[in-house]
Amino acid sequence: MAFTYTRPPLTQSLSALGLVGFAVVVSFWEGAQPAWASVVAAVPEGLLVAAGPYLVFQLVYWGMCAAFGYVDRTQKPAFIARYRIQSGPRRQPPWSRVWRNLAFTQLVLSPLMMAWLWGMLRLRGWQVSATLPNWSTVLLELAGLSVCSVVWFYTSHRFLHRPWWMKKVHRVHHEFRTTSAIASIYAHPVEFVFSNFLTLGLGVIIITPSLPVIYLWTALSVHTVVAHHSGYAVPWLSWAVHHDWHHYRYKECFGTLGVLDRVLGTDPEFRTFQHGETR
Repeated sequence: MAFTYTRPPLTQSLSALGLVGFAVVVSFWEGAQPAWASVVAAVPEGLLVAAGPYLVFQLVYWGMCAAFGYVDRTQKPAFIARYRIQSGPRRQPPWSRVWRNLAFTQLVLSPLMMAWLWGMLRLRGWQVSATLPNWSTVLLELAGLSVCSVVWFYTSHRFLHRPWWMKKVHRVHHEFRTTSAIASIYAHPVEFVFSNFLTLGLGVIIITPSLPVIYLWTALSVHTVVAHHSGYAVPWLSWAVHHDWHHYRYKECFGTLGVLDRVLGTDPEFRTFQHGETR
């Protein structure tokens, strides 16, 4: 196996920014407010809060996994396949094990955690509002959610690399030495709940954003984590090289965006790379 470094392009995360931009544009559309009010009036709160984000998660996750899986199998289209980060045979667990793991986390743990999240929001006094947030509120709440996510993921992920936790829990996720889109949620149940789910949900409990922002945040989070595990440094997606190196070496680069790794000095080898260098 060989790992090839490419520096983050100026176009990185354009797809995510486009999604945010679309949400901002919708907030100015006159028909959006009555449409949302009709949905809130017609659909029970439990379905809106627990089932809605779950459905968004599944659509984004499986849609992106299907797309990248096609590239993995066929090496087409070439304009995506040429951005593969690791070359050579893939080092991954048996697919039968992967499917069993995903079935349990997605059909058992995820619904339970979404119900728990709804309960926690109710304890905070949060309610579904029939009024859509304005664009500034959307951006402010997304910023707060992002900060919570970055801090929690780095903290919990670095903790999982302590010897006992790595051996008993986190080693499951690292069975994917070569990253793959589907690996983004392949994890031990303990890790799935306390690291993966809370990376998405802890900020929701703390900030209590509006429900449309929760939907948007879910889509952005899944989009990002799948891109990070895709195995391809696609220039308009979130920069995947940093986390791909973590799977390749597993002893550094614990964060999502690389900011905390640079500040806290947990990327010493990674920061020595030059564009196009292979190791």
